[in-house]
Amino acid sequence: MKMLSEPVTAAAVECPYLPESIFVQDYFFAMDLDEHEYGVLLNAGWRRFGKYFFRPNCPGCRECIPIRIDVWALTPTGSQRRVISRGKNIRMETVTPAASDEAWRVYRNHSAGQFGRESNRKDFEQTFYDNVVPSLQTEFRLEDKLIALGFLDISDEGMSSVYFAFDPEWAKYSIGILSVFREAELVRLSGKRWYYMGYWVPECQSMDYKANYISHQLYDWELKQWVPAEEHPAVK
Repeated sequence: MKMLSEPVTAAAVECPYLPESIFVQDYFFAMDLDEHEYGVLLNAGWRRFGKYFFRPNCPGCRECIPIRIDVWALTPTGSQRRVISRGKNIRMETVTPAASDEAWRVYRNHSAGQFGRESNRKDFEQTFYDNVVPSLQTEFRLEDKLIALGFLDISDEGMSSVYFAFDPEWAKYSIGILSVFREAELVRLSGKRWYYMGYWVPECQSMDYKANYISHQLYDWELKQWVPAEEHPAVK
């Protein structure tokens, strides 16, 4: 691993997940990580955008909990099966990450529709295409039209969902849910076990969906290890 900087702690900012809370993160810059090196970081709660690696380190708070799914044990619930069935005509392809006009369109529409914010194409490309670990891109198409895309990083034990964006025009397909099962299947077919979904914040309603998948595990910051969800202090 080529470290471009040593880990440091960022200044506190307003928490984007919990009202009246502050958010502090440790971060560093690196490049040229192989699957094993990236896996070590992933399994210790680190995430990344471009060369920027980060994990939360908020004083007195451990509410940002890394979450992952055991793809070999993943089973859809009744409502999730209906989503899978409804999306049967949506085709998922895997491609080498490469910026394009249609990818930018989907991301721009997603940002505007879901979060009410304008996006900058240069920032978009630096965030998702300045890849310093093994990566791939998933594209979801309906009648050849790109309606959603995902960015996956590859470790020796699994794949990490860096980000997923969909065009709100096609929200009726619940493509976010569909993508979890499609991408988890991709992990399984690769012979790996874990599908990492970033951080779950128990008190943040917008993140509730992450805990709705059978077979997920949570990272225990105190024990510094992954545990079944039902054994985690945040769930007990």
